[in-house]
Amino acid sequence: MAAGTSQDGKALSMEIGWRWNRLSPTEKRVAEFLLEGKSNKDICGEMFLSRARVQECIKRIVMKTGAESTRSAITLLAECRETLALLRVLEQATDGVAIVQDGVCMFANRAVAEICGYTLEEIVGMPFLEFAAPEDEGLTKQTYEDRISNKEASSIHRIKVRCKDGHIREVEVAGEGIVRYNGRPAIMVVVRRDG
Repeated sequence: MAAGTSQDGKALSMEIGWRWNRLSPTEKRVAEFLLEGKSNKDICGEMFLSRARVQECIKRIVMKTGAESTRSAITLLAECRETLALLRVLEQATDGVAIVQDGVCMFANRAVAEICGYTLEEIVGMPFLEFAAPEDEGLTKQTYEDRISNKEASSIHRIKVRCKDGHIREVEVAGEGIVRYNGRPAIMVVVRRDG
């Protein structure tokens, strides 16, 4: 995934917003009305479309989102919109913020890139354990596993990370717990340079 690149939301939409990007302008308007809780009849009146045209748009929305029903399509689109809004805020954070899912870094902001010396494109899609210095791999893995399974885990700890240039840097990591990312659980962490 290319989320988190510096192209101002363009790459963010590649993974998280893909469901929205697949929709035509008319389908997007219908989807927005559905998210507002409007009925098919209301949508027909608002958009000056026939009932058959609105129903066809809704069928295409369900198909393009990969959902099983209109209700699940609405849920997916609402979740995507909320996630995009959150990621846009996190991009601006001065502390490093990363989202890890299935052991892979799915999102990182610019501050993470500055801390470890990788580009955002290199970070996203990288197994998070590749950042841990060898002596801290076990602790980092155990902390992640504890968090993702809702076990008690230290909220803040210091670890050593391996930078792209080979240097080892000590950082403070604060686990913010489980978040929903692209419809599934993930861990959000805040990373600060130590000292």
